[in-house]
Amino acid sequence: MLQFYKCFLSIVIISLMMGCLMDTEPSVDTMDESLSEEEAFYADYEPSEMKFGYINTAGQLAIRDLYDGVREFAEGLAAVNLGGKWGYIDLFGQTVINHEYRSAFAFKEGIARVQDFDKKYWFIDKTGKRLNEEGFDQAYDCIDGLIRVMTVRGYNYISLQGDTLLPDLCDGARDFKNGLAVVRRFGLSGVIDPKGEQVLPYEFRSVYIEDNVIRAKEAKVYELYSLTGKKLTTAADQYSSISGFQNGKAVAESAAGLVMISEDGKKLFPLDSKIQRAEPAGGSIWRIIVEGGVQLMSEDGTLLTNQVHDQIFNFSDGLACYAEGEKWGYLNEQGEVQIPASYDLIWDFKDGRARVVTQRGIGFVDKTGELVIPPIFFEVKDFDNGLARVQIYRG
Repeated sequence: MLQFYKCFLSIVIISLMMGCLMDTEPSVDTMDESLSEEEAFYADYEPSEMKFGYINTAGQLAIRDLYDGVREFAEGLAAVNLGGKWGYIDLFGQTVINHEYRSAFAFKEGIARVQDFDKKYWFIDKTGKRLNEEGFDQAYDCIDGLIRVMTVRGYNYISLQGDTLLPDLCDGARDFKNGLAVVRRFGLSGVIDPKGEQVLPYEFRSVYIEDNVIRAKEAKVYELYSLTGKKLTTAADQYSSISGFQNGKAVAESAAGLVMISEDGKKLFPLDSKIQRAEPAGGSIWRIIVEGGVQLMSEDGTLLTNQVHDQIFNFSDGLACYAEGEKWGYLNEQGEVQIPASYDLIWDFKDGRARVVTQRGIGFVDKTGELVIPPIFFEVKDFDNGLARVQIYRG
């Protein structure tokens, strides 16, 4: 680790020295009001000396390191920055949408958000065609054909044609999920559908949209509603908290203690009194907090093992990060140690590979714990669609 830090420090010092030797006098007056937004942007733009590319799961450079910035692939395309302009490439590194934007973001439902050099937001399809007639000053991603927008006065939703959804602005709003969105007015939350119709009134302290139900907290009690707004819990179902749902089940806190419940709020079975809290951990596994640490439980309430760990994260690709003291390793879905805790820092498994910090830097291990990609890159991100973003130092 010391050798790695010395190398990293040397790179930083050399970069600083090079910066001191360079003439910093700008070639363009950035205060010149006659400059376009694009000209002013490039007057200050400094390309990265260490370029970004992508490697495959064998550690081979699959897409050359040509870019000043790159994002993850989504729906087969990735936004990349070439010389200060963002465009999109495919999984083979071929340019699909020209580099012409100030910023660009991931595709969702076949639509991506981009910003031009006049700082206007546009929405494009996978051919690069602009879908909105006028650019937006501020906008989030397009979900279910609606764009969440923010102004100095509040939030609203706008269609690609520029039609506003709500007659009045909201104090807060979330993106649509499962055809519903949580909006907030005068400090209280409600739920609307894509037509702007109320599914739940503005009378809840907090609201969460799940796959099949809505969790809503009113005063000190949580209630469950269907996605159409029908109340599912009854007066007999008094819960002070309800976890997120997983496989149609959640853990709720009743007057008698923690219980597993169904999506209609009915009690399935009580949990062991030693359990202080339970949370979904992925698949059919639950993470439970007990005195002294964290354990894993199946959805029928059975402990997977008696082993208690300091921390356990959610499962990803069949394995979960766990901590013993200051070291990290991986557990399998049976709760057994798959890779012993021997690393200072680790990340989730993606595409059968996980980033780990070694004495020489960040490398990748496979599910047996073997270091299959050595730490030879300056910066590296997780795998996605078989590719990982890397920054390469070619000094």
